[in-house]
Amino acid sequence: MFKKIPDLKTLEGLLRAWHSKRAMTNFYLQEDEYAPKIPNSAVMRFTKGCYLIFEKSDHYDFYFFLEKGAVPAALPEMDKPLVMEQVCLERKGQEPKASAWEAVGFQPYLTRKRLIMPLQEGISASSQVCFARPEQADEILKLMARSFEPYTSALPNRETLLASIAAKEVLTAEEDGVLLGFLRFGAEKKISVLWQIAVREEARGRGIGKMLVKHWIWQVKDTALRCQLWVRTDNPSAQRMYEMLGFLPDGRIAPVMIKEKKG
Repeated sequence: MFKKIPDLKTLEGLLRAWHSKRAMTNFYLQEDEYAPKIPNSAVMRFTKGCYLIFEKSDHYDFYFFLEKGAVPAALPEMDKPLVMEQVCLERKGQEPKASAWEAVGFQPYLTRKRLIMPLQEGISASSQVCFARPEQADEILKLMARSFEPYTSALPNRETLLASIAAKEVLTAEEDGVLLGFLRFGAEKKISVLWQIAVREEARGRGIGKMLVKHWIWQVKDTALRCQLWVRTDNPSAQRMYEMLGFLPDGRIAPVMIKEKKG
């Protein structure tokens, strides 16, 4: 069974112990990412491994440590889905084997691939794109809810979105005062990362997504070394758009599996 992790020291001791064994894992979070999650964390220990979960509003993020050659242990029934993502190289034989996790209740959910683009000249901004305003936060959140699946999209809450708007990290496309689409981005060291982009269904096919991406690149061209994003492999139209703008796969993919909640 899972037991609450009481404090940061306990979690860091566990991480050091398993990393020292060079165990198989999907846990690569940095301290600034996992430390705030301690109040919502729990661990399940078993022979040759352990599981970590971080509770979110509608699911648990699931992480594992397994000794080399070990198989996953059975999991208790949970009140929310368990969502597991494994970033790996897109090479034959390198992808994580799904069968071992299917044996303990996980099922394939989706796969994403990472695209990157070194910053280059020739990208221009558009006067039809501007920075989001605080009063647009609720409308943007509604468009997010309609446009993304809830488990792997890293959707912000209202407070986080308002902080992104204040930092001028949310772009919008509008027409006659109507929000047509938005793009939210952020920084990871010298890399500018696209977090979410969405266009209203009735406004699609007009090049608004491409216009938003071009404006994002233009905004960060003087401060970032490259732009980076993840795109679902079952969304070929989005992949084509990014590739037309100069994005290329860097060899990383992220298969996601899900174990549904009890009942």
